[in-house]
Amino acid sequence: MSRDPAAAAHEDPAFDPSRDRLLRGATVVTLDDARPRAAAVAVRGGRLLAVGDEAEVRARVADDVETIDLDGAVIVPGLHDAHVHLASHGLEGLQVRLGGTASFAEAIGRIRDGAPDGDGWILGSGYAEQRWPEPPDRAALDAAVPDRPVLVRSQDHHSAIANGEALRRAGIVADTPDPDDGRIERRADGTPNGVLRERAVDLLLRTVPDPGPDGWAEALRHGARRMAALGVTTVHHMAYESPSAARAVADAAADEAFPLRVWACLPQQEIEAAAALGLATGQGGGRHRIGGAKFFVDGALGSLTSWMLEPYLGTDDAGMRVIDLDELHERVGRAVEAGLAPVAHAIGDAAVRAIVDVYEAHEPAWRAAGLRPRIEHAQHVHERDVARIGRMGLVASVQPLHLVFDAPTIRERLTDREDRAYPMRSLLEAGAVLAFGSDTPVAPPDAVAAMRTAHDRIGQDGRPVAAHEALTPLQALIASTRGAAHAIGAEGRSGRIRAGHDADLTILNADPTERVDDATRVVATMVGGRFSYRA
Repeated sequence: MSRDPAAAAHEDPAFDPSRDRLLRGATVVTLDDARPRAAAVAVRGGRLLAVGDEAEVRARVADDVETIDLDGAVIVPGLHDAHVHLASHGLEGLQVRLGGTASFAEAIGRIRDGAPDGDGWILGSGYAEQRWPEPPDRAALDAAVPDRPVLVRSQDHHSAIANGEALRRAGIVADTPDPDDGRIERRADGTPNGVLRERAVDLLLRTVPDPGPDGWAEALRHGARRMAALGVTTVHHMAYESPSAARAVADAAADEAFPLRVWACLPQQEIEAAAALGLATGQGGGRHRIGGAKFFVDGALGSLTSWMLEPYLGTDDAGMRVIDLDELHERVGRAVEAGLAPVAHAIGDAAVRAIVDVYEAHEPAWRAAGLRPRIEHAQHVHERDVARIGRMGLVASVQPLHLVFDAPTIRERLTDREDRAYPMRSLLEAGAVLAFGSDTPVAPPDAVAAMRTAHDRIGQDGRPVAAHEALTPLQALIASTRGAAHAIGAEGRSGRIRAGHDADLTILNADPTERVDDATRVVATMVGGRFSYRA
């Protein structure tokens, strides 16, 4: 029987925080310009004690050192995932998975067959509506599951499908108005067809029972172990979850054995509450720190709600802005005043331009406060705005794996502006800080696959997207380590293998600065000197 990689997480019976560890027999890719390569590292008290050749490192450790032979593996700084929804990642791993479904009928079959026992809610996620030949209507779902409420989220989490029982519980009927920044899709007679876009999903989410402390704790254990098995040591947690989920994340990360460090954002709607309590970006301990204030400017490409400068080809629709621009300007200013780094979801080129305008207007204030504004996703960027992002040195938090499943939509709807898609090289060369993430559960938190995609830029159709924007393997590794650490102000303790830094390490079977391919795999992951995963 094959071993579940997640089961290996937390398994480090030899760990003793008072005993030195020496990792030898490896190639150490430090990403430290002062010493780019080494052969061994020593760990003491959760920090890196020494980095160098084996003899000089061994001279620094105590006599009772534990020596670990890595048999030719490659050590790199611990990988970051710079954009996650951590509690949802764990929770959705326990729900019905709809990824790869080729039709609504196939999705309904999975929902029916994968539903848990009982009469409670059936939840799932991962479908890509653009891959289905016909648009969904809840009639078929109602026929398959008439008596239990069903809610499934799209892969990009900007759309959802609900059955009639779920709509009934939420009070969504023919004369229910569309919410601000959202849309209830309707049949010709005005009745809801079960498809909800953007903020309309929230009308239904508020009726779904909270998992409770035990449910969240189980989900976080499950999700964190799987991320450790993929080499991730630090996550940048985005604020798109309930307060109970946020508390569960903080509680979990307070445990020294939890396999992830967490930089946790808060919703921009809570800026005043944070300011009243004196909470600001960077506060916290080594395991859990306060992140920035999370904003949303637009939707997502998969749902054709990302806000574009020109309409999608074949339509007169340019997507959806989900916040008033005057409000965006005012709220970013309040975030900066409160000491919270603005962190803004912007996918379409119009959305990116809008947030760049706002960041430019507030530049003196955020520079004076030492904050590092971020653009989350930055998937489609006009060349004029690439230059502005670079001039300000903004953080471009990009998810390379989105390119894989976005490729068909880019070719169909954005053919005339494909050169603006995922402009990673242009952003880097302009002066932006690249930080790579996954947006899990939207995409798998596979940092190695993300680095490969940043280099080859191959979509799911087997063809490259804007190949001129490819990064070198070294540039991709830096975006998952040094760049991501800089994005959260952690460059003094993370992103390099240097004495005094946290002993957060990812150990691979091959050198990712030379090539990352399907054979590249994680051998082990270490956080604070403790193995969080070993193959």
